Amino acid sequence: MTDAPTTPIDDLEPPTIDEPAASARRTDGPRTRWAAIVWGLTFAAIAAAGYGVTSSTRATTTLIDTVADAQIGPAVAIGLLVIGGLVAIAGVAGLLRAAQRSLAAGRLHQSTHESTRQT
Repeated sequence: MTDAPTTPIDDLEPPTIDEPAASARRTDGPRTRWAAIVWGLTFAAIAAAGYGVTSSTRATTTLIDTVADAQIGPAVAIGLLVIGGLVAIAGVAGLLRAAQRSLAAGRLHQSTHESTRQT
């Protein structure tokens, strides 16, 4: 048998729910996942660009020659540019999420204030 301590069922309390926050969440509907939208559009644009480059034999040959003749300096610069672009995209997604949170907090504050004024 185990020696784990047990708590009587009578001592357990139900979780408390902040009623205004819970009701505001229910009435707002589902949240928009901005990061998914932004990253989805980014990867769709990358895929479209990749398809555009590889759709013609001439463009593919030019890409292969460019990569084969690449030197370290420009390759590092392009790598840093790509990383910076990805960080910028993550920043845009974060800004959209922060704006969504501040609008939701404003709506929550407004609905709480109005409900106390009516009573």
